[in-house]
Amino acid sequence: MDKKVTLKKSARLSGRCDHPWIYRSQIEKLSGDPLPGDLVGIFGKRGFVGVGYYNPRSEITIRLLSAAPTAIDKEFFKRKIQKAVRYRELAVKETNACRLIASEADGLPGFIVDRYGEVLVVQFLTMGMERLRPPVLEALKEVIPFKGIYERSDTALRSKEGLEAKKGWIEPMRGEETIIQEGNIRYGVRFEAGQKTGLYLDQRENRLEFGKWGFKGEVLDAFCYEGGFALHLALAGCRALGIDSSEEAVKQAEKNRELNGIAEEACVFKAGNIFDELRRMEREAKRFDLVVLDPPSFVKSKEALEGALKGYKEIILRSMKLLKQEGFLAVFSCSYHVDDNLLMQVSQSAAWDVRKRLRVVRFLKQSADHPIDPFIPETYYLKGFLFWVGSIDSL
Repeated sequence: MDKKVTLKKSARLSGRCDHPWIYRSQIEKLSGDPLPGDLVGIFGKRGFVGVGYYNPRSEITIRLLSAAPTAIDKEFFKRKIQKAVRYRELAVKETNACRLIASEADGLPGFIVDRYGEVLVVQFLTMGMERLRPPVLEALKEVIPFKGIYERSDTALRSKEGLEAKKGWIEPMRGEETIIQEGNIRYGVRFEAGQKTGLYLDQRENRLEFGKWGFKGEVLDAFCYEGGFALHLALAGCRALGIDSSEEAVKQAEKNRELNGIAEEACVFKAGNIFDELRRMEREAKRFDLVVLDPPSFVKSKEALEGALKGYKEIILRSMKLLKQEGFLAVFSCSYHVDDNLLMQVSQSAAWDVRKRLRVVRFLKQSADHPIDPFIPETYYLKGFLFWVGSIDSL
């Protein structure tokens, strides 16, 4: 390979089990004048490190594809995709929708594939993966049966990489929606209008578990998106209220309720600002047996962490005030910057302020089709707790 990168002696990257990102500050020398998106050979103080793609526009200047000297072609991508699919065949249960390829966690940084029944939704997130689009798609089509491939490459990362957003059908199907199954619940998935690739697949295992847990009574599903926990809990016999700031998402949640034959009195959806709604319900002395808090990422960078923690504390504190004397609270964070310890500390602080005690009933995380690689901490991003919440003298 005539285009090469030499790393500084201080660079941590040393081999097969290290992190696949190489930052601009770790690079000592470029050879062969690589262009944005070009494949480069990577060399460190001990010699060959691997093959990756290069983009000087990004602070993450190189993303490693292979620690072995191999051709990055259709056959390379077929091997990677086949390995990812075999893992999902073992890890995914009770659904026909899952994440088939999870970027760095599957050794394909910048590439995501979600399956929704017979439709694949793809995302090309980086310049390097965009340049590799032809062999990647050829490999995907040869490995995975499908009736349609839809592209949702419309994230903020694309613009940072110097790429324009792309949306639309790559291969036939040409429909606006499909129906998928998740345990006993069906969802209508909209390819063009929904968030992410259509559904928050990383919460699937938590939704399924909550539906089987045996919760009864009144449930609040805050940040419910298109039905989420509320539908599973309503089907299990609870009376659920789902709230989301997106009117479009709430309309789809109502369609999903009808799709599952759940009566409106058992599952009500409402559009509203969660912070305002929690305050209103506190004034009205509303009480719930279970509150689920699954907010969007409050933290886009380390600099935003302090303000985000205040936001987490407010919704946790106000939710605790809405619980019956002994109730349950599920708290999630989907930001890598808020780890388990920080989320626990915020929850403890909120509990102390309202004179509540906590028990951890369950440690919660992302579904298994969103693999966590301990050598890549960023792959562990969704974490949470199911708390039992009682009065300070209840233990």
